[in-house]
Parts: sequence; C-alpha cells; structure tokens
Amino acid sequence: MAHNLGVDVGGTFTDVIVFDEDTHELTTDKVLSTPSNPSEGVIVGVEEAVEKAGTTVGDLNLLFHGTTVVTNMLLEETGSRVGLLTSEGHEDVLHLARAWTPGPLYGWMDMEKPAPLADLVDTRSVGGRIGSPEGDEQEPIDEAEVRAAVRELADSGVESLTVALLNSYLNPAHERQVRDIIRDECPDLPVSISAEIVPEYGEYERTLTTVINDYARPQVIDYLEDLDDSLEVAGSSATMNVVRSDGGLMSSEAAKHRPVELALSGPSGGVVGAATIAEKKGVPDVLTLDMGGTSTDVSLVEDGKPETTRQTKVGYREFKSRAVDVNTVGAGGGSIARVQLSGSLQVGPESAGADPGPACYGQGGEEPTVTDANVVLGRIPSNVQLGGTMDLDRDAARDAIRTVADERDSSVEEAAQAILDIVNENMYSALRVVSVERGYDPRDFGLVAFGGAGPMHANALADVMDAYPLIVPPGPGVMSAFGFLTSDVQNEFSETYLKTDQDVDGAAVYDAYQELKQEATDWLVSEGVGEENHAFEYYADCRYYRQDVQMSIPIDVSNLRTDEGIAEIKDDFETRHEQRFGFSLDAPLEIANLRVIGKGTIQGVTLEEREIGGEDPSGAEVGTQEVFFDDDYHETPIYDRTQLRPGNAIAGPAIVTDDDSTVVVQPDHTATVDRYANLEITRGDSR
Repeated sequence: MAHNLGVDVGGTFTDVIVFDEDTHELTTDKVLSTPSNPSEGVIVGVEEAVEKAGTTVGDLNLLFHGTTVVTNMLLEETGSRVGLLTSEGHEDVLHLARAWTPGPLYGWMDMEKPAPLADLVDTRSVGGRIGSPEGDEQEPIDEAEVRAAVRELADSGVESLTVALLNSYLNPAHERQVRDIIRDECPDLPVSISAEIVPEYGEYERTLTTVINDYARPQVIDYLEDLDDSLEVAGSSATMNVVRSDGGLMSSEAAKHRPVELALSGPSGGVVGAATIAEKKGVPDVLTLDMGGTSTDVSLVEDGKPETTRQTKVGYREFKSRAVDVNTVGAGGGSIARVQLSGSLQVGPESAGADPGPACYGQGGEEPTVTDANVVLGRIPSNVQLGGTMDLDRDAARDAIRTVADERDSSVEEAAQAILDIVNENMYSALRVVSVERGYDPRDFGLVAFGGAGPMHANALADVMDAYPLIVPPGPGVMSAFGFLTSDVQNEFSETYLKTDQDVDGAAVYDAYQELKQEATDWLVSEGVGEENHAFEYYADCRYYRQDVQMSIPIDVSNLRTDEGIAEIKDDFETRHEQRFGFSLDAPLEIANLRVIGKGTIQGVTLEEREIGGEDPSGAEVGTQEVFFDDDYHETPIYDRTQLRPGNAIAGPAIVTDDDSTVVVQPDHTATVDRYANLEITRGDSR
C-alpha cells in the first residue's frame, strides 16, 4: 500500500497532505513550524500525518516539498557570504543596479539602499574578454590571476563563489574555465556560473540572480541534506521532489544547485492545485484567491495554465527566475482596522500576526481585525474552533470592534461590516491587477478560493466581479500542499537570440529550439523521468524593435520551417500586446530570447469522482445561528462540510464549517457539492 505526501513549510504552520494511491483518500494535518530548524517541523508533520492516514513513513512512495527557506533568507538577509568574480571594470555592477527605488514617488529621499548580497570587499575582477555580438574570444583568461583571486577570497572566509563575466551568455567558455580552476583550488566551495543560471543578456540581472543562487546555496544544501537524513532515520525511502517557484518540481539534488528557483516555492503550489481542480471541473479560466492571516495572494489561470513571469521579486530585490505570477496584498484575517484622522477607515496592511493575534484568539490582542469582524457578524459560528482546537473569545472580538464603532458613531455591526467591505475592496483591487489591468475581463473567469480565510470572503468578491462559478475545494487551508501533489517535474532552458523578424531564418530558429529541447531532455533523464512522460513547451520572448517591454509568446515550432512561421509569432505578439497595453506599433518584431520548458509527468494524486446523490443537505446541518447579512440578522443554517455529499445543494444564506476553513454562502446564492467534493457557489437559488 503506497502513499504520496505533500508538505508545505510556512512561517507559522507546516501543512501536510497524504494521498492513498489505492483508495484515493486524502488526509490532511497541520503542525507548528520550527523556524530555527525547518526540517524538525517537517518530520513531526510527516509522522503525524501518516499516522492519521493509517500508514507508516516507510510506505511513502513520493514526497513533494515546498519551503520558504529561500524566501525568508532573502527577506531577513541571513544567507551566506558570497564572493564574486567578474570581468575587469565591472566590479560595481551590483551597486549600479537599476534606476528604481521602492515606495512612492520620491521614495529615494528617505530610502536606505539595500546592500548588495556580494560585498565589494568580496569582489574580484579578472582579465579575459568575450566579444559581442558573436561571442568570440578577444582576450584569454589568465589562469594564474584567477587562482590568486580564488585563494584570496577563500582565505577571507567566503562561503560560496559566483562567476559572472561579461558576455558569457554568448560564449560560456571563460566562465567554465574559471569554475574548473575554483573546483581545483577549493573543491568544497559551492560555485555557480551565470551562463548556467541565467544564460541571457542583461549583465546586472544575470549577476544578481547568480549571486542570489550562491547566497542561498550553503544553507539550502545543509537543510536538504539534514531533511534527507532525518527522513531516512524515520524509515522513509520515498523519492523527494522540491517545488519550484514556477509550480514545477525538481529533485532535491537539483535544488541544491539552483536554490534561486525556490524563492516562491510555497505560493506557487496553491495556484497549481487550484488550476488542476478547476480544469477537472471544466472551468479552465479562473482567478485564484489565497487569503491567510497576514496577506492575500491572487493569480490568474488561463486555459488551465497559471500565468508565469520571468521577473521574481522578494522584498526589494527583483531578479530573473521563472515563477507563477502572484500578486500579494496586505489583506488577511489578522489585518488591523483603524480610523484615520480624516474619519476614514483603513484595514491593513499591518497585521496582528499569530501572537498576540486578533482579539478573538484570547491571547491578549486588543486591536480590531478582520477575523474579529467576522466573529461579530456571526460569519464564524459559535461551534467553530480555530484549527479545530482553539475556542474563540467572542466578547473580546465585540469589544475590539466597538472601538471602531465608537469612533465612527455607528453600531458594532455596521463597523464590522465596514471592515469586511474595505478588506474585500483591497482584495478586489489585487484581482484587478492580474485581470483587468492585463486586458482580461473577470466575468470570463471563475474564482477558486482557498487559504484559511479565503472561503469566508470569496462569495462577496465573486459577486462584485461577477466571476462565477466560485469553487471552494476540500481542504482549502492546505491547498498549497495539495498543489504539490499535482505538479510535474520541470525546468526551463533558454538562450539569447536578438534578431528582428526581417532577419530571422525560421529554419535556424527551429534548429536552435531543437538544441534547447535536447538540453531539456538530458535534464529530465537526469531527474529520473522516463521518455514516455516527457513533454515540451516552446516560447519566444518578443518585443518591438528598440523597445524594452517583452512578452513571452507560446509557439508551435513545427511551423517555423514554413514561410508563415515567423509571421504567426508576430501576429500573436501584436494581438497580446494590444490586449495588454491597448495599442500596437508599426515596427519590426525582435525575438530576444528562445525558451524551452521540459516537463516530466508525475502522477502524485488522482482526483476521485464520487457518485452524485440527492440535493437534500439536511443530514449535514448541525444547527442555526443569527448571522448579519444585508444590514440585518438572518437565521442561518450551519453545515458540517465533512457530512455533505455530492449533489447536496445549500441555499444561502448558509455557513459551511470545517477544521481548516469556513465557507460563507450569501443570500440569493446556492452552494452545490460536486462529484469531486468541491463546493460550487453560483448566484441564485438553483433548487
């Protein structure tokens, strides 16, 4: 009896989900994370979850792991000391950076510029030069000079080394030569070369991304080796895959070499899981809403595929690494509400966090929060315990919201409703960024809601956007861990091209793609993926000639061998440019980069279809409660989600409770349980 397991390490909780390959049952669990040593929390969560599922660690077949180790390292600046070897005259590349400052207009006036992750004292330049645009060698590497620089940096105490030389994306020979010298001088020192991490033009971004890779490498290597050893001691022989920022998977060995690709490991899983569920239901175009205690992540899925971006941002640092395109806003259950001097109400981005948390937690918090507002209005019923174990202090919640009501000269209920309206508006604004501002109409999309707080607010948001159906999957609080089980092994391979459509030879481009495909194939084989499970996607980064805004266009490589192939790429680019920006230009098309994504299918989970039964949900009703909707209280039935069956139809208003989340069904809406145990909410009474 084999099981697969997904584990998502967050800042507060570690979420675990176990899939039984025989019965197709899913078992979920949550344990506290252990920030000082994340692997400890992972092992505790794995052991608890498998016991809950009635199996053992030794029965695990596949283990999928998402982690915030790299994210936290970048935010807290706790990575390793990096030495940088660069071309002569380019020692200040990380200091020059780009002409951008965080914050509002003129934010530079009070901004403290973030320090480069490779300090100038740990930077050395070496001779040798690769020319442009052909990538020919203009000056050879001085081996003695490189050896002296490497020994000097190693003796100074650097923990890893980055090699980023001028024009290496055109010809990586010099970087490879320097890497060989480093391995000869310091075989135990981790080293990365920019030609392998980001083989593209853009000296600053290529250098920064590679430095970030080495900034994280020593700790990621230690963490993954410690986790591998701990799993082995616990009796596991499961194959472990680590979740990438783009929602794909790679082996733990590959992750040790490219940790920069783990920067957004956690949020990507939820989007991938939501996309899988929605496509299975026949709704391939959806917006996703992941609302937690501090923030909300939103994204867009088109034709079953999450939108991705080539620019990953963590804190103030933006670097080149493929990631699911997630927009984050400071709106969560712990977001604090305050009345401004003007009398207006502000909600977030400041959060009460987990300690002391919202007032209703009963842990000393006194600030009014979104969760307190939901408690006051009855949206979180009296029989609900946080996480299934914590009783909520409803009097404390009411007292906290009363402070807002008194300042606004309103009732407590009106103040609570105002807080929910504003936090919903904040999330709506975030959803507009990934939809309307990119040329998409939300009315053409469904909405998938998850996270601990998402299902409480999603119905109101779906109503504002007219984005239906609203889908709330089972176990919404552990959706990221579920998403890991649905991911494929994947990696991206690219090269810079920089030719206009007037100069492009379609056959030559086709040949270039075949070389990238072979690189992708070799990598998939090294990851243990059989040839029968290989799949490839082809993209071209396109822009108008002499413009800087690029768009990644999916292409059919077989058409490149025809006269129409390049023209089709230009037509698709102009259509997408018009949709995104509202105009097109009478200018040549420039193909900047060629990309191949190699995918290897892993069947980590199978969604079980259940037989549809009757509409009557009364067997799951556990009581009623007065809940505030539309400026008044309504006697509202409360349902236990674990007792609902496929086909059950719940007329709003209603509250559906579970251990990890509460679903609010508004008046004049209906929630139906589908054959995959999702709650599908639509406007109107469908009974």
